[in-house]
Amino acid sequence: MLKQFFTGLLLMFFVGVAAANTHDEIQLRLQKIDPRIEVTKVTDAPLKDFYLVQLSSGDLLYVSKQQDYIFAGSLLEITTSGLVDLTENARSAIRTEVIQAVTVKDQVVYAAKGETKAIVQVFTDSTCPYCSRLHEQVPELNKRGVEVRYLAFPRQGLQGKGFNDLVNIWCADNQQQAMTDAKAGKNLPAKQCDNPIAEQYELGRRLGVQGTPAIFLPDGRLIPGFVPAERLISELGL
Repeated sequence: MLKQFFTGLLLMFFVGVAAANTHDEIQLRLQKIDPRIEVTKVTDAPLKDFYLVQLSSGDLLYVSKQQDYIFAGSLLEITTSGLVDLTENARSAIRTEVIQAVTVKDQVVYAAKGETKAIVQVFTDSTCPYCSRLHEQVPELNKRGVEVRYLAFPRQGLQGKGFNDLVNIWCADNQQQAMTDAKAGKNLPAKQCDNPIAEQYELGRRLGVQGTPAIFLPDGRLIPGFVPAERLISELGL
């Protein structure tokens, strides 16, 4: 929604509002730019005299406290070890908070063998070839102590084979077997039940998922696309 306004740009707007000291005042300032903007959280930014503003769309903005300045994009800190992307760190923290709030019962879980050393959460679609390739890595990941939790992300939206397959998986008596069968190209028995497919699809979109598989690490980092088990193990620091 906001890319047309903010992508990679430094924006300055005079909106005729006093210094933004509250959530409501910032909401008012931003809605004069676009009435669809909804502020969900306001915290102090690492940058002096700026707020870090989280929007319902998932976008992050930096809004000045005393003047009418707004910017979006990456805030980088120069350190002795190199540049640190503070904005990406903030996004990762938000992703972690949001995705870990999804209850385990609403995910299709492949538990680690023995001690659980790490948990990854993966937005998946049964019609995605790279999701099938990643699924072939799950036994090795489980063996190495990694629990894999699947969330639903029908790539074509809330209709069609991908969506129907995911409903059938989540409604199956044995979700793990149904997931494996679907990714092996087998037809699943049609099922209906209360399911989280639509909710998880919207969640994925808010988190910036644009395709599948989308792998979220425990620290909130997003790895888009297929990666072999060994690389994922390395990314997890195991």
